[in-house]
Amino acid sequence: MARKNNLDVIINSLERKPDEWRVDEFWARHQSGVTLWIGNGFLGYHVEKPEYQEFGLLERIRLHKAVKALLDLKQAQGPFQ
Repeated sequence: MARKNNLDVIINSLERKPDEWRVDEFWARHQSGVTLWIGNGFLGYHVEKPEYQEFGLLERIRLHKAVKALLDLKQAQGPFQ
């Protein structure tokens, strides 16, 4: 249950507060210190910090959709926004 709640909070933050996230080809980092590994495609997605946590397949797909939307938004904003 806690794993699902953590994922819901992360996805909510990705969708509603994209300016608080920094993304490169390997990491998605929130200003609070939450770090997601996104480097191996959605099958490898996991929380790296503050505590290592993996997700099930359906959870990773949900997270992938949110990360992809964030990446698309960041690319549309351009490099200096």
